[in-house]
Amino acid sequence: MKIKVPSKIKILSHTYKVRFGMKDLVAAGAMGLTRHLHQEIILDGVNIPPTELNQTFLHELMHVVERHFCLKLGDDDIDRISEGLATVLFDNFGIELDWSAIKEE
Repeated sequence: MKIKVPSKIKILSHTYKVRFGMKDLVAAGAMGLTRHLHQEIILDGVNIPPTELNQTFLHELMHVVERHFCLKLGDDDIDRISEGLATVLFDNFGIELDWSAIKEE
């Protein structure tokens, strides 16, 4: 089942913009980045394989949930949770993410 990733995603009462942005990521040395103040999730849509992009997206979504639920999870915890979710959603349910609506900025 293919699901289109929206350019804006609502998590709890917060709407985050989803975009590709290499300049931001190179400066941070990351494959993905969540900027809570600007309410945006920035991803590397060029240099990483689709499976890594999908897991990185889940990882950044978990950072939003963690912040707004005040969970105090470490980045390693977030990584384990997002890897587990990726396995369930992509490997077991056969979900594929369609990134065509997400643009580089």
